[in-house]
Amino acid sequence: MSRRPHLLAASLLCLGLAGCGSSSSSTGEPSAMQRTMNVLMFQSTSAPPAEQLPKDDEQDTGFVCPQVIIADGGAAIRAQAGQDSAGLRHQISILNVARECTPTGPGGGFRLKVGVEGRVLLGPAGGAGAYSATLNTQVMRGTTVVARRSGRVGGSIAAGQGGTDFTYVEDGIVVPPGRGDVEIIVGLSQGGAATPARARRR
Repeated sequence: MSRRPHLLAASLLCLGLAGCGSSSSSTGEPSAMQRTMNVLMFQSTSAPPAEQLPKDDEQDTGFVCPQVIIADGGAAIRAQAGQDSAGLRHQISILNVARECTPTGPGGGFRLKVGVEGRVLLGPAGGAGAYSATLNTQVMRGTTVVARRSGRVGGSIAAGQGGTDFTYVEDGIVVPPGRGDVEIIVGLSQGGAATPARARRR
């Protein structure tokens, strides 16, 4: 269970993919997007000390807060006007994920909050406007779906800008007590809600 200017070359597409870049500032201080996520997740501009966060090796209490998994094919979506990088209109990507678990009693039940940081990037064929995608969140215990949520993410890009950041928090998810490993899976999709595919772990 442990788990801004227009893009000019295909290699720059990596900037929008989870794991390809960092939202930390060059000074080592949290970026504006990180501070926003911390406020949403922890009610403070800085995250709690590491010793206060749930750890995957916490065996003394018997409770482990599951890691968030990004679904296969769900880390980024693109709109294309052609087959090559010059035809990219925009890309919406997940850059970072976070979670917070609050145990609700014996048996492994807990309340869950899931946070996502992301970015909308314009491509060479894109222009100013509002861009959005659906973020799907699914929580499973073993083979049973215990929660499924979806919401719209994205942002507006003004003329002369190359992209914009977004943050999204799904709160109030109740995971009932039970047996079996719990998986938290998030992923982006075009249009309406979809079921995220099991995927690589983060």
